[in-house]
Amino acid sequence: MKTRLALLALAALPAVALADPPDFDRPGAGFATSVLPVGTLALEQGLPTYERLRQDGLLDRTYTADSLIRVGLGGAWEGQLGGSAWNRLEERGGGTRRHAVGHGDTSVALKYAPSGTDGDGSFTWAALGQVTFANGDEDFGNGARQYSLGSTMQWKPDQDHQNTLYANLDRLKGRNTWTLAPTFGRTFGENWMGYVEMDAIHDAEDGNEVQAGGGLAYTIGDHAQLDAYVLHRVGSHGPSVRAGLGVSVFFGRKS
Repeated sequence: MKTRLALLALAALPAVALADPPDFDRPGAGFATSVLPVGTLALEQGLPTYERLRQDGLLDRTYTADSLIRVGLGGAWEGQLGGSAWNRLEERGGGTRRHAVGHGDTSVALKYAPSGTDGDGSFTWAALGQVTFANGDEDFGNGARQYSLGSTMQWKPDQDHQNTLYANLDRLKGRNTWTLAPTFGRTFGENWMGYVEMDAIHDAEDGNEVQAGGGLAYTIGDHAQLDAYVLHRVGSHGPSVRAGLGVSVFFGRKS
Protein backbone atom coordinates (compact mmCIF):
# COMPACT_ATOMS: atom_id res chain seq x y z
CA MET A 1 0.00 0.00 0.00
CA LYS A 2 2.77 2.43 0.91
CA THR A 3 4.68 1.55 -2.27
CA ARG A 4 1.59 2.47 -4.31
CA LEU A 5 1.35 5.72 -2.34
CA ALA A 6 4.92 6.58 -3.37
CA LEU A 7 4.09 6.10 -7.07
CA LEU A 8 0.93 8.20 -6.76
CA ALA A 9 2.88 10.94 -5.03
CA LEU A 10 5.41 11.09 -7.86
CA ALA A 11 2.63 11.23 -10.46
CA ALA A 12 0.94 14.13 -8.68
CA LEU A 13 4.10 16.19 -8.18
CA PRO A 14 3.74 18.63 -11.14
CA ALA A 15 0.22 19.59 -10.08
CA VAL A 16 1.11 20.61 -6.52
CA ALA A 17 2.31 24.07 -5.50
CA LEU A 18 5.33 23.33 -3.35
CA ALA A 19 7.10 25.14 -0.56
CA ASP A 20 10.86 25.09 -0.01
CA PRO A 21 11.65 21.76 1.72
CA PRO A 22 14.17 20.97 4.45
CA ASP A 23 16.55 18.01 4.07
CA PHE A 24 15.26 14.46 3.61
CA ASP A 25 16.09 11.81 6.20
CA ARG A 26 17.33 9.45 3.46
CA PRO A 27 20.02 8.27 2.86
CA GLY A 28 22.73 7.59 5.44
CA ALA A 29 22.82 6.95 9.16
CA GLY A 30 20.59 9.05 11.35
CA PHE A 31 18.11 11.66 10.17
CA ALA A 32 17.99 15.29 9.06
CA THR A 33 18.44 17.99 11.69
CA SER A 34 15.49 19.92 10.24
CA VAL A 35 11.73 19.35 10.40
CA LEU A 36 9.03 19.86 7.79
CA PRO A 37 7.03 23.12 7.75
CA VAL A 38 3.70 22.82 9.53
CA GLY A 39 1.01 21.03 7.52
CA THR A 40 3.42 19.68 4.88
CA LEU A 41 4.28 16.07 4.11
CA ALA A 42 7.21 14.05 2.77
CA LEU A 43 7.28 10.47 1.55
CA GLU A 44 10.59 8.57 1.58
CA GLN A 45 10.48 5.14 -0.07
CA GLY A 46 13.02 2.33 -0.40
CA LEU A 47 13.11 0.64 -3.82
CA PRO A 48 14.09 -1.70 -2.11
CA THR A 49 16.75 -2.27 0.58
CA TYR A 50 18.89 -5.43 0.29
CA GLU A 51 20.63 -7.30 3.12
CA ARG A 52 22.85 -10.39 3.00
CA LEU A 53 23.52 -12.34 6.21
CA ARG A 54 25.27 -15.68 6.82
CA GLN A 55 24.88 -17.28 10.25
CA ASP A 56 24.31 -20.72 11.79
CA GLY A 57 25.08 -22.37 8.45
CA LEU A 58 22.33 -20.44 6.65
CA LEU A 59 22.57 -17.73 4.00
CA ASP A 60 19.74 -15.17 4.16
CA ARG A 61 18.93 -12.55 1.54
CA THR A 62 16.28 -10.01 2.50
CA TYR A 63 14.60 -7.39 0.31
CA THR A 64 12.63 -4.64 2.06
CA ALA A 65 10.42 -1.87 0.61
CA ASP A 66 10.76 0.42 3.63
CA SER A 67 8.53 3.49 3.80
CA LEU A 68 8.62 6.67 5.88
CA ILE A 69 5.89 9.32 5.96
CA ARG A 70 6.86 12.63 7.64
CA VAL A 71 4.38 15.34 8.66
CA GLY A 72 5.24 18.86 9.88
CA LEU A 73 3.50 19.56 13.18
CA GLY A 74 4.61 23.16 13.64
CA GLY A 75 7.55 24.84 15.31
CA ALA A 76 10.39 22.41 15.99
CA TRP A 77 8.19 19.28 15.84
CA GLU A 78 7.56 16.59 13.25
CA GLY A 79 5.58 13.32 13.30
CA GLN A 80 6.63 10.19 11.45
CA LEU A 81 5.01 6.90 10.44
CA GLY A 82 7.23 4.09 9.17
CA GLY A 83 6.98 0.49 8.05
CA SER A 84 7.54 -1.97 5.24
CA ALA A 85 4.48 -3.19 3.40
CA TRP A 86 6.51 -5.72 1.36
CA ASN A 87 9.45 -7.91 2.35
CA ARG A 88 10.99 -11.00 0.79
CA LEU A 89 13.31 -13.46 2.52
CA GLU A 90 15.37 -16.06 0.63
CA GLU A 91 17.06 -18.62 2.88
CA ARG A 92 19.24 -21.57 2.02
CA GLY A 93 21.67 -23.90 3.77
CA GLY A 94 21.83 -27.34 5.29
CA GLY A 95 20.46 -28.84 2.10
CA THR A 96 17.23 -26.87 2.24
CA ARG A 97 15.80 -23.73 0.66
CA ARG A 98 12.82 -21.59 1.51
CA HIS A 99 11.42 -18.14 0.89
CA ALA A 100 8.85 -15.96 2.62
CA VAL A 101 6.96 -12.79 1.71
CA GLY A 102 5.22 -10.49 4.17
CA HIS A 103 5.06 -7.13 5.90
CA GLY A 104 7.21 -5.73 8.67
CA ASP A 105 6.53 -3.92 11.93
CA THR A 106 5.03 -0.40 12.05
CA SER A 107 6.66 2.51 13.88
CA VAL A 108 5.53 5.95 15.01
CA ALA A 109 8.01 8.67 15.94
CA LEU A 110 8.28 12.27 17.08
CA LYS A 111 11.20 14.46 16.00
CA TYR A 112 12.37 17.61 17.77
CA ALA A 113 14.77 19.96 15.96
CA PRO A 114 15.11 23.24 17.89
CA SER A 115 18.02 24.56 15.85
CA GLY A 116 17.26 22.97 12.51
CA THR A 117 13.88 24.29 11.43
CA ASP A 118 15.38 26.53 8.73
CA GLY A 119 18.62 24.70 7.98
CA ASP A 120 20.79 27.77 8.71
CA GLY A 121 23.86 27.89 10.93
CA SER A 122 27.06 25.86 11.09
CA PHE A 123 25.79 23.52 13.86
CA THR A 124 22.33 21.95 14.15
CA TRP A 125 20.90 18.99 16.03
CA ALA A 126 17.71 16.97 16.35
CA ALA A 127 16.32 14.19 18.55
CA LEU A 128 13.90 11.41 17.61
CA GLY A 129 11.82 9.17 19.89
CA GLN A 130 10.26 6.11 18.27
CA VAL A 131 8.02 3.19 19.19
CA THR A 132 7.95 0.13 16.90
CA PHE A 133 4.94 -2.15 17.29
CA ALA A 134 5.20 -5.92 16.89
CA ASN A 135 2.58 -6.25 14.15
CA GLY A 136 4.80 -7.63 11.38
CA ASP A 137 4.88 -11.16 9.99
CA GLU A 138 7.06 -13.67 11.83
CA ASP A 139 10.06 -13.51 9.46
CA PHE A 140 10.08 -9.70 9.30
CA GLY A 141 9.18 -8.43 12.76
CA ASN A 142 10.91 -7.95 16.11
CA GLY A 143 8.44 -10.14 17.96
CA ALA A 144 8.01 -7.51 20.68
CA ARG A 145 7.56 -3.76 21.04
CA GLN A 146 10.78 -1.77 20.60
CA TYR A 147 11.59 1.69 22.00
CA SER A 148 14.24 3.90 20.38
CA LEU A 149 15.80 7.24 21.20
CA GLY A 150 18.32 8.86 18.88
CA SER A 151 20.04 12.13 18.11
CA THR A 152 21.83 13.57 15.09
CA MET A 153 24.34 16.41 15.36
CA GLN A 154 25.51 18.18 12.22
CA TRP A 155 28.41 20.54 11.52
CA LYS A 156 28.69 22.51 8.26
CA PRO A 157 32.16 24.08 7.99
CA ASP A 158 31.26 25.56 4.60
CA GLN A 159 28.62 25.40 1.84
CA ASP A 160 29.97 22.16 0.33
CA HIS A 161 30.77 20.00 3.36
CA GLN A 162 28.72 18.58 6.21
CA ASN A 163 29.74 16.22 9.01
CA THR A 164 27.25 14.42 11.23
CA LEU A 165 27.33 12.20 14.29
CA TYR A 166 24.37 9.91 14.93
CA ALA A 167 23.80 8.17 18.27
CA ASN A 168 20.89 5.83 19.01
CA LEU A 169 19.61 3.44 21.67
CA ASP A 170 17.13 0.63 20.90
CA ARG A 171 15.51 -1.31 23.74
CA LEU A 172 13.93 -4.63 22.78
CA LYS A 173 12.96 -7.54 25.05
CA GLY A 174 14.88 -6.04 27.96
CA ARG A 175 18.12 -5.70 25.96
CA ASN A 176 19.84 -2.58 24.66
CA THR A 177 21.44 -1.99 21.27
CA TRP A 178 23.69 1.06 20.85
CA THR A 179 24.62 2.66 17.55
CA LEU A 180 27.22 5.37 16.92
CA ALA A 181 27.72 6.52 13.32
CA PRO A 182 29.86 9.39 12.01
CA THR A 183 29.12 10.56 8.44
CA PHE A 184 31.14 12.86 6.19
CA GLY A 185 29.32 14.41 3.22
CA ARG A 186 30.03 16.76 0.34
CA THR A 187 27.90 18.37 -2.37
CA PHE A 188 28.97 18.34 -6.01
CA GLY A 189 27.34 21.10 -8.01
CA GLU A 190 23.65 21.85 -7.51
CA ASN A 191 22.23 18.33 -7.69
CA TRP A 192 24.69 15.76 -6.34
CA MET A 193 25.62 14.85 -2.77
CA GLY A 194 27.98 12.07 -1.72
CA TYR A 195 28.96 10.76 1.70
CA VAL A 196 30.93 8.07 3.55
CA GLU A 197 29.94 6.62 6.90
CA MET A 198 30.89 4.06 9.54
CA ASP A 199 28.29 2.43 11.80
CA ALA A 200 29.52 0.97 15.10
CA ILE A 201 26.82 -1.18 16.72
CA HIS A 202 26.87 -2.90 20.09
CA ASP A 203 24.14 -5.50 20.56
CA ALA A 204 23.72 -7.09 23.99
CA GLU A 205 22.84 -10.42 22.36
CA ASP A 206 24.78 -10.52 19.06
CA GLY A 207 27.95 -8.64 20.07
CA ASN A 208 29.74 -5.84 18.25
CA GLU A 209 29.23 -5.00 14.58
CA VAL A 210 30.85 -2.45 12.29
CA GLN A 211 29.54 -1.41 8.87
CA ALA A 212 31.37 0.97 6.51
CA GLY A 213 30.38 2.43 3.16
CA GLY A 214 28.68 5.41 1.62
CA GLY A 215 26.15 6.66 -0.88
CA LEU A 216 24.95 9.25 -3.35
CA ALA A 217 21.84 11.42 -3.63
CA TYR A 218 20.57 13.30 -6.70
CA THR A 219 17.95 16.03 -6.41
CA ILE A 220 15.23 16.39 -9.05
CA GLY A 221 14.08 19.98 -9.12
CA ASP A 222 13.60 21.29 -5.60
CA HIS A 223 11.22 18.70 -4.16
CA ALA A 224 12.34 15.17 -5.06
CA GLN A 225 15.46 13.10 -4.55
CA LEU A 226 16.88 9.77 -5.73
CA ASP A 227 19.47 7.97 -3.62
CA ALA A 228 21.68 4.87 -3.56
CA TYR A 229 23.96 3.49 -0.85
CA VAL A 230 25.97 0.42 0.15
CA LEU A 231 27.51 -0.72 3.44
CA HIS A 232 29.93 -3.61 3.94
CA ARG A 233 30.69 -5.51 7.11
CA VAL A 234 34.01 -4.89 8.87
CA GLY A 235 34.67 -7.90 11.11
CA SER A 236 32.76 -11.12 11.63
CA HIS A 237 29.38 -10.03 13.02
CA GLY A 238 26.31 -8.69 11.25
CA PRO A 239 25.14 -8.61 7.63
CA SER A 240 27.97 -8.84 5.09
CA VAL A 241 26.25 -6.33 2.78
CA ARG A 242 23.51 -3.74 3.13
CA ALA A 243 22.50 -1.74 0.06
CA GLY A 244 19.52 0.18 -1.21
CA LEU A 245 17.88 2.54 -3.67
CA GLY A 246 15.31 5.13 -2.70
CA VAL A 247 13.12 8.02 -3.76
CA SER A 248 11.91 10.93 -1.61
CA VAL A 249 9.24 13.51 -2.43
CA PHE A 250 8.17 16.61 -0.51
CA PHE A 251 4.63 18.04 -0.68
CA GLY A 252 3.49 21.38 0.72
CA ARG A 253 1.61 24.40 -0.47
CA LYS A 254 3.35 27.75 -0.68
CA SER A 255 2.20 30.27 1.90
